[in-house]
Amino acid sequence: MTTRQRGIREDADSMRRSAATDRALRRLIAEIHDGLRHGYFEYRVTCDIVNHERRRVVIYAGKTYQFTIPKDECVRCADSPGDSSNGSDGSAN
Repeated sequence: MTTRQRGIREDADSMRRSAATDRALRRLIAEIHDGLRHGYFEYRVTCDIVNHERRRVVIYAGKTYQFTIPKDECVRCADSPGDSSNGSDGSAN
């Protein structure tokens, strides 16, 4: 496999990986919009780790939607700036 072919394949893999997260987020936003239009809603979103450390996201919103997202699409490097996982912006008070 040439370097160019490898690059094209990596780009396709990257697009496929980000597509899983994008689909889950689009579905969640669509459900919220529908709930706002109807005037009521109750949702539950869960996440657990499944085979090969992938994340299974399940949205319970009348119907159940399940998405499997690769670990590398979910986990940021420790040195990524602006990690908001603890609710802070990373700056000291």
